[in-house]
Amino acid sequence: MTDLTCAPPARFPAPLRLFLNPYVQVFLGALLDTTGELLLRKGSLAAPKVGGAAAVFGITSLMSWWTWIGIVSYCLSLVSWLYVLRSVPLSIAFPLINIVHALVPLGAWAFLGEYVSPKRWLGIGLIMCGVLAIIRPLVKAEEKL
Repeated sequence: MTDLTCAPPARFPAPLRLFLNPYVQVFLGALLDTTGELLLRKGSLAAPKVGGAAAVFGITSLMSWWTWIGIVSYCLSLVSWLYVLRSVPLSIAFPLINIVHALVPLGAWAFLGEYVSPKRWLGIGLIMCGVLAIIRPLVKAEEKL
């Protein structure tokens, strides 16, 4: 059974300990995943408009630097996620990382100017409530130590 207190060893300096905290890494991974999604969208919009098989399969998006930066962001998100899975139970980590489902529409609205419907805003609010419901007991458990 995995211990819910996942602080890095005390031998690390305080800023590094904070950075290596698995719950900080979940949030960082969610931000990197969201960034990757937004950059891939931007890359697909910036791709040259050509015909043929390349356009059908979306390969032309690989000609945009936005796409490549998005891929790097996804890779960094994966590294963060693998670090988290070493120390946080999946039953806790997976619901927390799903904050991405709120961050992507928020980012698309804020940075890409996409429309977010009132129903989607309600869904984003429900996701945030769910994440807070998971985080609150974890914070209390960490405070007791």
